[in-house]
Amino acid sequence: MQTDNLLLQSMDVIKLEGEDKRLYYLVAHLVMNEDVLAYNLNYPYKTSPGYTWFVATDKGDTLGFVPVKLEEGKAKINNYYVANDDAAVFSVLLKEVVRTLSADYEIESVTQLRHIPDFERNSFAVVLFWKRYAKMKVFKLSGNNDEKRL
Repeated sequence: MQTDNLLLQSMDVIKLEGEDKRLYYLVAHLVMNEDVLAYNLNYPYKTSPGYTWFVATDKGDTLGFVPVKLEEGKAKINNYYVANDDAAVFSVLLKEVVRTLSADYEIESVTQLRHIPDFERNSFAVVLFWKRYAKMKVFKLSGNNDEKRL
């Protein structure tokens, strides 16, 4: 647990727009890696000006990333990567997505089944199951901006 606390203290989350040149420096070596593509069930990572990326780093190393497509009042997570499925990194990234976007967007995710607990611990609830994924959303309490897990 002490190691997790040290990691959390040194970890940074960088928010970048979808075609920011720094994004390529931070994630290109990962999104073209066969093991990282296999992590994403062989689905390629995408970006465009309509995306905002949240990238977790520690002392220059990329620990994970969550690209979020922003359109029509929705913030959609449809792929992501966290090295070693590290729960602390998942938590920091997802909390930053929710903190940054929940006031202006309805947040939803297409989540791999194995990652449901990580998303549930960070304000997401399952609304639909598919064969390999679950659709998840962040629900707000009516009358205020606090998120609620159902």
